[in-house]
Amino acid sequence: MEELFDELFNSIMIDLEKGDQFEERKEHNLAIVNYQNGIEKLVPPKTDWEIALHLYTALADAYFNLKDYIKASYNYNQALQCPEGTANGYVWLGYGQSLFELGMTDKAKDALMSSYMLEGNEIFDDIDKKYFELIKSSI
Repeated sequence: MEELFDELFNSIMIDLEKGDQFEERKEHNLAIVNYQNGIEKLVPPKTDWEIALHLYTALADAYFNLKDYIKASYNYNQALQCPEGTANGYVWLGYGQSLFELGMTDKAKDALMSSYMLEGNEIFDDIDKKYFELIKSSI
């Protein structure tokens, strides 16, 4: 896999860190702007870069926090296309939560089960119990 030039990587990291700062202050829309700036700097295909996993996941989290589950699920899905994306239980969890909120329970169950298989039930500890309840009978 190719690596980004240091200058470009550092610029993207600044966008990611600024986005994280806004997200911590619950300024989700400002976080989104910064995450999208970072994604726009990536050379296509954008999902080929390791840093894209972090950008798309953070972007999805911000949209989820705004209850924009369509954009959240899209960006979690983008994160799954990135290197190590399918091995990341947190991404599967967010994807499953978004799908659940969209009423797509069968797909949500598959994604939440993937999260469970990668991380165990601890990943469900600090979130609404309804997500674990969806897969509980399948465990």
